[in-house]
Amino acid sequence: MLADDKMPSLRSWGIVAFLMSTMILSVVDRFGLSVMIEPIKIDLHVSDREIGLLNGVAFGLFFATLGIPLGWLSDRWSRKGVMALGVAMWTLSTAACGLVHSFPELMVARIVVGAGEAGLVPAAYSIIYDRFPKGALARAMSVFQVGGWIGTGLALIIAGSAYEFFLHHGRGLPLIGNLHPWQQTFLALGSPGPLYVVLLSSLRDSRTPGGIEGGKGVGLMATPIAKAKFSTYGLLFLGMSGLVAASYSFLTWMPTALVRELHWSAAQVGRTYGLTVLVTAPVGLIFGGWLVDKLLARGAPQPHLLVAFAATAISLPLNLVFCVAHGPLVLFPLLGVIHFTATLATGAVPAFIQIITPRQSRGLMSAIYVLVINFIGLGIASVLIGWISARTPQDPGALRTAISEVVVPALAGGAVLLWLLFRRYSGRQE
Repeated sequence: MLADDKMPSLRSWGIVAFLMSTMILSVVDRFGLSVMIEPIKIDLHVSDREIGLLNGVAFGLFFATLGIPLGWLSDRWSRKGVMALGVAMWTLSTAACGLVHSFPELMVARIVVGAGEAGLVPAAYSIIYDRFPKGALARAMSVFQVGGWIGTGLALIIAGSAYEFFLHHGRGLPLIGNLHPWQQTFLALGSPGPLYVVLLSSLRDSRTPGGIEGGKGVGLMATPIAKAKFSTYGLLFLGMSGLVAASYSFLTWMPTALVRELHWSAAQVGRTYGLTVLVTAPVGLIFGGWLVDKLLARGAPQPHLLVAFAATAISLPLNLVFCVAHGPLVLFPLLGVIHFTATLATGAVPAFIQIITPRQSRGLMSAIYVLVINFIGLGIASVLIGWISARTPQDPGALRTAISEVVVPALAGGAVLLWLLFRRYSGRQE
């Protein structure tokens, strides 16, 4: 890592920008499904329960768990190789979602999408850490992470617009024949994959394969992680899961809830909600990273943890208001504030993990972080919302009620855990 007094180069920021664009591609392929839930349900004859499994188990569980071996691999092999392989897997599988004709086939395709995307974040975190000093790391991580929110907003806009286009202008394809508009949309979303594989393969990585000190990796349980910081990681990961559960629950289910409540088309919801996310979430993420670096420069105790707690605590009353809000003039501004607040710590916490983790385990520990927050935020939360909503399928407001019933307790629990962690470590300097 660079010395704290050394400014990162333009090349380093350029690499962060490229990794951010790769994150955008990843998230577009991940959340493009959200605006097509209703036509998929009709064509494949499934309910909200199956859609919950599609998002939670098929994508979320495999995305989270396969990050562990891929994070370990990025610590010991080529980080750009892990990312290029992942891009090839998830983009091909996104395109394959457009060729399925049954729910089990779609499940399998989404499983491979999740598996491919699992390798991006741990390898990217490690590359960024090597190129930035501690005083600029939160900003660099935030710039990378902002790709996730730009990608989310673009996913809703692009997928909604593409679906609307293919709905009115779609035609059969040679050797494939006629496809539903949502199938053609998936094919379009997966098309940039080959270009990114080539670009990632040409990326210059400052660390050679097997570049851990002495060429030898150190097992997780042999590092100081398990001995001195295990409880820190546990409280941090579980606490952040509340914010992640809130973000993913809205991104996964809110487009469908808006279609049902407002009777808008997929394109209308995609453009309006997508633009809301695209404007507010990146601003919150960049502001959070800037705030952490400013507090750090002024000697504030544990600013990464302070911002994480504050973001979770502020999100809780906002989501309580969401329970009773009605009408687009109230809902969309409120959703914008919710996404702004929920992203404040998205760059700060990964930076904190990189700072406190020994070099030989940073990719692996980042993967464990991704595992925990996504298992809870994508896996458990998404499935619970689908099951709660399916109890009253005729009620157009049932889905939004289900979101609240899952998100509010998750945020309350997360705020408590992060406050305990901040109080515990506020007198220390890592």
